[in-house]
Amino acid sequence: MTTVTSRSVNPEVEAIRHHYEVSNEFYRLLLGPAMMYSGGYWNDGEDLRAAHETAQERKLDTFADIAGAKGAAKVLDIGSGWGTMLDRLTTVHRVEQAVGVTLSRTQADYVAGLGNPKIKVHVESWEDHKTDEPYDAAFCINALEHFVLSSLTPRERMNRFREFFGKCHSLLKPGGRLVLHIMTVENPPLQRRIIDDLKFLQREEFAGCYIPHLHQLTATCEGLFEVAEIRNERESFSRACRVWLMNLADRRQEAVALESEEVVARFERYLDIFAYTLEDGIFNNFRVALTRRG
Repeated sequence: MTTVTSRSVNPEVEAIRHHYEVSNEFYRLLLGPAMMYSGGYWNDGEDLRAAHETAQERKLDTFADIAGAKGAAKVLDIGSGWGTMLDRLTTVHRVEQAVGVTLSRTQADYVAGLGNPKIKVHVESWEDHKTDEPYDAAFCINALEHFVLSSLTPRERMNRFREFFGKCHSLLKPGGRLVLHIMTVENPPLQRRIIDDLKFLQREEFAGCYIPHLHQLTATCEGLFEVAEIRNERESFSRACRVWLMNLADRRQEAVALESEEVVARFERYLDIFAYTLEDGIFNNFRVALTRRG
């Protein structure tokens, strides 16, 4: 079931919809049957494309284990995408109710089409989400990057991260786990290509998106959560980007027919930027497990 809420538009909504409300058919072509838009866990020697769906399932299962979500009564996914995590939690990990929050209407429609009665998705911002009973566990998989605007001052950004962690704290049971996948940035070398590519990401494809430094996350969750794990998994995300680029190259004509040359070219550029910046250590992709205090 999908609930659409009406409220004033948050600053990041249109930027998010610019990227995520490309058609579900296009995303299926790009992502494959997994419909999971983050890094996967490949074993050594596996073919990236042949094992892509399995790699994504391994990632989801690992996240479920870390969060202690198996058999949980109620679990939250903030920025829930096409519901892949929600569906796997309920069908594989015996979660009784999996709740998603997304700003993308097309994603919510896709999840509704899964026909899974244990899933509920709300089209709303994380800050507006409410629950009658606290959650046993929560996830935010490569979505937090969208929640803090680059136009804010440094102090305002830190306050915004603290608001996010404060909201998650209020939604979770004491001792409940919040598991993140989030990109962070190192100080990039002053090279023209990198500067131009980072401007493209921030001003065009993900307008206003802010990629934080790791210390900003650990500082703003302090007192609310205990850090249980931090693991850099940049290779898992760069490999996924390479797979998506190959998928797009193989079916480029079909992708253009579904959307447009402009949309396909945008995706090709941003995926290549993500792939090489992760491979070169400019971006990181951290898995962070946090345990709610109090």
